[in-house]
Amino acid sequence: MSKLEMIKQLEYLVAFQTNCLEKGDWNNFDLLQNSISRLEEDILQQMQ
Repeated sequence: MSKLEMIKQLEYLVAFQTNCLEKGDWNNFDLLQNSISRLEEDILQQMQ
């Protein structure tokens, strides 16, 4: 996956996580946080 694709996916996940926060959907919020963290790590690794 290219960096641009990863950044777009990160934007989508953050927007969806915000929606979960507003609805109080804590299970999906936590799952998304894990996905976001992994994706951020992948992006940082590609930048090195």
